[in-house]
Amino acid sequence: MHFFYRPRLWAPDKFTVALKPLHGYFYDFRLLTGIQDRQRTIKNMRFQKITACTLVALLALSSAGAGKNKRNEPRPAQAKDNAFALLQRGIDGYSKGEFSSAAVIFNRLLTAAAPVDSQMIFLGVYYGLRCCLASGEASAADSLFDSYRTAIPESQQKELAFLLGRQAAADKQLAATGTVAPSADKVGVVLPLSGQFGEFGSAILEGIKLAAEQFDQGREERERVSLEVLDDQSNPVRAAALSRGLAADSSVAAIIGSYENETSLALALVAASTGVPAICPIADAPGLDNLGPLVHVLNRSDPGLARSLARFAVEKLKIHTFAILASDDERGSLLAAAFVHEVHASGGVIVSNQRYSGQTSTFENQMSLLQRYLPDGLFLTAKSDEITQLASQVHYYGLSSIQLLGLEYWDSERVIRMGADYVDGAIFTTAFYQSGEGLRYSEFKQLYESRYRRPVNRYSAYGYDAASLVLEAAGSLPASREKLSQRLNGISEYAGAMASYSIDKSGQVRKKSFVLQLLRGEIIPARPAESLEQMPEAMPDTARPGETAAPVAP
Repeated sequence: MHFFYRPRLWAPDKFTVALKPLHGYFYDFRLLTGIQDRQRTIKNMRFQKITACTLVALLALSSAGAGKNKRNEPRPAQAKDNAFALLQRGIDGYSKGEFSSAAVIFNRLLTAAAPVDSQMIFLGVYYGLRCCLASGEASAADSLFDSYRTAIPESQQKELAFLLGRQAAADKQLAATGTVAPSADKVGVVLPLSGQFGEFGSAILEGIKLAAEQFDQGREERERVSLEVLDDQSNPVRAAALSRGLAADSSVAAIIGSYENETSLALALVAASTGVPAICPIADAPGLDNLGPLVHVLNRSDPGLARSLARFAVEKLKIHTFAILASDDERGSLLAAAFVHEVHASGGVIVSNQRYSGQTSTFENQMSLLQRYLPDGLFLTAKSDEITQLASQVHYYGLSSIQLLGLEYWDSERVIRMGADYVDGAIFTTAFYQSGEGLRYSEFKQLYESRYRRPVNRYSAYGYDAASLVLEAAGSLPASREKLSQRLNGISEYAGAMASYSIDKSGQVRKKSFVLQLLRGEIIPARPAESLEQMPEAMPDTARPGETAAPVAP
């Protein structure tokens, strides 16, 4: 029995927007399932188009920083409306991957906004940078940033430098952390503890407290960790302000948070630009983990899972030809590229590499191409709510002989229950397997249920892992931020409740993967092609439910 319900990606209709900008970045709003004792889903969330005032407010990470260079000269209402119209057009182009045309729009926006609106300039520069980098024009990105640097508040200049991926600046910030006195004995925690997502923030906090209690056992009072817990109320502006306060406190060794993608980015940007190690336990927006060696994302969209799956499919399943059907967003492109690279490296062939929009309800064009090429395997980057729809389309178009391949979102009660025969036989990779070697899930489950007297949930598990990693790296308290950062970036195969974690020098979190299969309503370890051919029609009760999956190196 699998206790996890994977988060469900919210699919917008034509009256809503799928992507909400904060500091010029896009985030998926998800319908969340999960805390089992509640057994409910937040449904029918709808976010209207962002208004001008909301857009500016979300980008004001700090009232002091944002107001420093803001000009108060009056502007004609029509000009302001035109600037926001340009912004929305550029955002639409960027979200569709039309980077060149979007870059032209953002240049027009900068011309219209300069020099009187520092926050609109920030928006234009940020999106312009993203377009340049996505098109591979790093020199153009540097030139754009340098041209408008003085019109942007200093605090946001630092944050843009990290978003640009200027590793030298990140390394300089990391080295500068050595100036902090080695007396840090606190861990800052910024989570939504009230409001719409308060229950999820509270669940994460429960896991963090469990890890702190474990760390404190047998230690003297002066060596124990102190948690500085703050409520961001699901507000990115507040999350940034609270994070700045924690960063200014030299007794805070690291920050953990937040829950949503936009609040987590606000926190991460502050941490990266002020030299504080930060761990984001739940947020999974692509690019969040590219802010330098100080930001660590546990629930990241890991290309290593796609590579492991491709290797297993070619070498163990003996699949030679593959098709890819990926979501038309940064996550889909990231995972598809990793899969393609590993298939080619392993000697396989990609016959079709297609994308689909989150607004698509039928896949006639994509399925027609699959009928033409008839690949042996089909790699889907879909999340839980899309998997059953895509799998049913594959069967509807007579392609049921194709081996379906996916990632961690196939490990879902929703997929098993609603997918039925459509998903039977699918093979996927995931960092979590309840019976997998190298995980502390059983220990955490027993500890959590004994402490809180209710079923375990994934949010608390990620909170537990985040705090455990910080305290494992610290070793003992007090500890300096520099020491903590260096040790965090050297962690190798740390056994957590949700995964076995390794962190490299760039701050990227790597997780050991397991290759699993959905078979007759059960999730079991996947087997090589020869073993699958020899499997009996009806498995005995003791066949493999408790069998340990063989881990695959990331």
